[in-house]
Amino acid sequence: MKTKVLSFLILGLCLSKLLVAAVEPGQNILLNADFEAEQMDFPPLWSQSDETVVFFEASSGPESTGAVIFRSPADTPNSASVRQLDHELVAGETYTISAWVKTKDFKCSHYGVIVHNTGWTEAKGLTKWPADSDGWQRLEQTFSLPRSSNDKYGFAIFASNFTGEVQVARVRLEAVSAKALAGSLTAPSLLQQARFRLVPWEPLLNHIPRSKPQLTLHNFGMARQETCDEHDCIISVNGREIQRKPLQNRYNVVDLAGLAPADYQMQVSVRQRAQNKEIFAQTYNISIVDPPVINDAKHRRLNNFVVQLLDENLGEDSQNLVFDNPREGWVYLGLSGVENGEALQVELSGLGTVIRGDSERPETFRYLPRGRQSLKVSGANANARLQVRAIAEVFNYPACANSQVPQNGEYDWDFLSKYVLPAVTTLNGGNIPDNEVAGYKAGGGRWLANLGTTNPKDANDLLQRLHKAAGIRQEKYDGLTCDEQFFGRSNLIYYTQAMWDYQVPEEKLVYTWIVGKPSVQGVHHDFMSASINACRGRGRLLFEAYNHSRANEEDARSYLENRVLDTMLKFNRYFPNAVANTGMLFGNFNQIPIISLDVNPEVDYKYYLDMQLNLAANNPAFEGLGTIGYWGSYYDDEELYRWSMLLLRHYAVEGRRDMLSEKYGYKYNPGHLRNCDFNQGLDGWQAEPAAEPALSQASFLGYGKDSQRRWGAPSRCGDNFCLFKRQATGFSRISQVASGLVVGQTYTLQFVTADYQDMLQKRFNPRRHPIGVEFSEGAELLPEQSYVFVDRRDDQRAPRLAGKARVNLHHWRFVARNSELSISFHDKEAEPGEELVLNYIMLKPYFGK
Repeated sequence: MKTKVLSFLILGLCLSKLLVAAVEPGQNILLNADFEAEQMDFPPLWSQSDETVVFFEASSGPESTGAVIFRSPADTPNSASVRQLDHELVAGETYTISAWVKTKDFKCSHYGVIVHNTGWTEAKGLTKWPADSDGWQRLEQTFSLPRSSNDKYGFAIFASNFTGEVQVARVRLEAVSAKALAGSLTAPSLLQQARFRLVPWEPLLNHIPRSKPQLTLHNFGMARQETCDEHDCIISVNGREIQRKPLQNRYNVVDLAGLAPADYQMQVSVRQRAQNKEIFAQTYNISIVDPPVINDAKHRRLNNFVVQLLDENLGEDSQNLVFDNPREGWVYLGLSGVENGEALQVELSGLGTVIRGDSERPETFRYLPRGRQSLKVSGANANARLQVRAIAEVFNYPACANSQVPQNGEYDWDFLSKYVLPAVTTLNGGNIPDNEVAGYKAGGGRWLANLGTTNPKDANDLLQRLHKAAGIRQEKYDGLTCDEQFFGRSNLIYYTQAMWDYQVPEEKLVYTWIVGKPSVQGVHHDFMSASINACRGRGRLLFEAYNHSRANEEDARSYLENRVLDTMLKFNRYFPNAVANTGMLFGNFNQIPIISLDVNPEVDYKYYLDMQLNLAANNPAFEGLGTIGYWGSYYDDEELYRWSMLLLRHYAVEGRRDMLSEKYGYKYNPGHLRNCDFNQGLDGWQAEPAAEPALSQASFLGYGKDSQRRWGAPSRCGDNFCLFKRQATGFSRISQVASGLVVGQTYTLQFVTADYQDMLQKRFNPRRHPIGVEFSEGAELLPEQSYVFVDRRDDQRAPRLAGKARVNLHHWRFVARNSELSISFHDKEAEPGEELVLNYIMLKPYFGK
């Protein structure tokens, strides 16, 4: 949609106290107070004093919220702070600070969670907590605010010369007294984000029904009605003024009665009446439509993704059938019980033959308009059955891109045709062979290119990228995804402006990858409206729900509720029915050492992925979700790639509510081995050292995150390991009995090794490490499915690995012939003096082809 935007940042700065809403009772003045920091090292809008003392964990706080951590050894006192500056508060008025705090061996004489004046000469807040809190405690303090020379204040979490550990989460600063509520403002540096704007609210701009021709614009940034009364909101359509009313402090309703169904340009202007000064102007493309009447008497919702529209026994005679598609979107049509293949075909109104009985898969996905659709079925047999379902868009990134671990085989078009296309409507990125594009498109599939849009200079920079993008210019693409935006970054306003300014070609799609949760009034509402209204209301917000594994299933459920469910709830609060234009894109990447969310070796990540889709398929917050799928499939091992697509088929095509893992007997914690990362020393392992120093638990800071690429894991995850020091007198061994195996089931044993001196000396020395594994009787090894991957990537190909040790990834596959068997690791083949490390020992059932 083509728009014209009047930027009035200077005016906003001058009139900040006039235009920014006063805080409401219970409103948190602090920004990003739950420490959201998705895909970032530290929560945005907070400053960190010393990264060697101040740490952050994304989900270790109450209800899996973020927590900032101060940690200092007992013999080395340190000082630390985390701050947010320049809030405008009212001296002498009443405020409340609260926070959740957890301490361990904490010793300090000067610390707190406080608000301070300019110069930090006075402060108020939480300045007392126990040395050992025995878990999370919520603390609260109400106080009268001291004076500040410029009416500006900072918020700080700090500790001076402390030892031990303190974690702080869910901080709040609230105005209590009437004058505090009326006069408190967030930091002026964020006024550009909080400036006045009218946001198109509901319905979507190109979906305004003639039966109720009204459009609501939401006022953000001018909350006092007495101030609004000094301004007029003027609406013109195709250059003709149709409405002039005083600006309302919340919803401004535009009456479009009398307009015939068609496309129009609507100009919105807000003018300060006394001075006749325009403070806001924007133009939108709108559409008045006559939506078809939907007969949903036979519709049956199967889960949040799928509505059954038709389920018919066909018989042997030709039939004409109809169904009503409840909304513009994807429909699945599938035949079963087909016998006389070649004769059978299904024709769909306007599209011709879409299914043939002799097809390898007698089914198809089609993107259809809302309303009545006609089908003609001919050549069916008595047992043939036709099912039609309205489904969510099913998405996978990328197409035909191989794993960097070659032992996984090729993820080529044959692989996609067999494992991916039965579950997926839309491919993103990657490459489809030129000779396959036409057939894929003719079969109903979509392909979106990917465009880098992070860190633009301004809105015009983004517009130039969009105009030049392959996804827009090349016919083979159906549009593009913009990769990626962050709720926590102030340059989000540039993307928003570009989306309002850019007129998307009618046949193209523009989807938006987004990280984090909406939290800032006005700017985040505007961003969501612009992104969703793009391409005539077909825009998608693709939320990056990349969830690393947790220690146990209960913890994982709590984490997912905060990480996934709470995000969807916030989306729906920030924009009406946002769920319909939201994509929940889970991360399925598990490829150590490339990048992996599968950070806990005692978890079966197949089950964890199942939990994620099951939550979205069943929780009411996701009903009518626009898009479901995965990012990162080329970072899967072949097993998880195939399993991921089967999960999408199970939930998003078949409409199932039960967990697929139940069919295969998978569990969150298989429990075959324990202490697989040696976090409890060598507990659970039978150690047979050749000499006293030959076997021990050791640790190296950052090894799990850097060398193994356990992505997004809690701090120190993967840093502990068993250290083998090869003795001249002989080799050493550790072993454990694997229990609970199912006789006849195929299993994968995976583990990771490295050279300890490579870590200490920061040297590039890729080679096969002489750590061996042995199985007792009861394991039928499958050598053709087993391998060792040596990470030989140099610093140029993998700059993140500069100065980091390179690992080996060991994969052993076997069939269990006993319910228990012993697995042992040894340094028999190592040279005397070699120091080798072992961890991430995973034993799980294998999902076969």
